Amino acid sequence: MKKILVFYLIAIFIFSCEEDETKYQLILKVKENKISCTGYEGQTECYLVQQGSKIDSDQWEYFYEQIEGFVYEPGFVYKLSVLKEPLVNPPMDSPDMRYILIRELSKEPK
Repeated sequence: MKKILVFYLIAIFIFSCEEDETKYQLILKVKENKISCTGYEGQTECYLVQQGSKIDSDQWEYFYEQIEGFVYEPGFVYKLSVLKEPLVNPPMDSPDMRYILIRELSKEPK
């Protein structure tokens, strides 16, 4: 009987835990110009970025979020090391992740 009780307690504990989204580091390549887009706050300008296997390809993605600590200067292509971490209880209709600059790996004129 004790074994069954322990089994149920362990099962309840495992299934009651929320899935933990942890922070992780990624590399972003940021294009030399921003583009008009519709983001969380309406009409704005977005970065165009590449990440993962798309770096150095001709495929660019809209990037709606801000990168804390990153000072963007038009006319330069950047390669950045960035920390991506989930926000706890973000306001409705706003990003659920935040991006923090770890290091600027390169800045090349275009």
